[in-house]
Amino acid sequence: MHTSKRDIPSIIKLEEPDLAEGTKVPSASDAKADGSGSIREELHLYRRERILSTAAGLFSQKGYSGASVSELANMIGVTKPFIYYYMKNKQDILEQICIATIDLPHLVMNEVFAEDLSPTGSLYNFVRRFAWVQGQNQNYVSVFFREELNLSPEVSQYVTGQRRKFDERLEDLLTKGAEAGDFRIDDVPVTARAIAGMICWIFTWFRPEGRLTLDDVSRHFADLTLNMVDARRRPDQPA
Repeated sequence: MHTSKRDIPSIIKLEEPDLAEGTKVPSASDAKADGSGSIREELHLYRRERILSTAAGLFSQKGYSGASVSELANMIGVTKPFIYYYMKNKQDILEQICIATIDLPHLVMNEVFAEDLSPTGSLYNFVRRFAWVQGQNQNYVSVFFREELNLSPEVSQYVTGQRRKFDERLEDLLTKGAEAGDFRIDDVPVTARAIAGMICWIFTWFRPEGRLTLDDVSRHFADLTLNMVDARRRPDQPA
């Protein structure tokens, strides 16, 4: 039972404890809650989610080439045919992990940009939420950056398109803020890439048991970003 790559929703869990409700990708519980999915669909999403999350941890630890489907099945406690019922092969598993990861910032943007906020508020909330979910899903992000060269041409093209779209959306927000007088930015594209790079590499150094919590880090990054664009108003100040 296989579905086209583009028909598979990203299924990383993106729950945020004290931020806004949302930034959650469709999962089994979502299908049940909104009444849009049957019990069979709910179970299907749950099992796919379990396969991908376990595979992300395995690939992050051993590398894509060093891991096997047999090892993945043993970790989950199922047979290889069970895995192949939901995924075409190991390549498909990798590509679904990478698709979910590259879709992640767009899910956060969709949520934040739908709110009635100033450019400063939008930028602050976006950075804080994006940093949080990047740190929360370190295995996915690690596999994405380390194994991107193993993607098929089709998925590589999709990833490139999503990355370009992300840059454009972030640049549009920065430009809007600069034109409104909220930001002072000398070079919008460079600033957008600096912000994205700062957040995307959280997976290389953040440790949950470390000095800072993930919420601490996400707040620090949001504050650093406002300093970077010389924001005239803080998000907690009235417009």
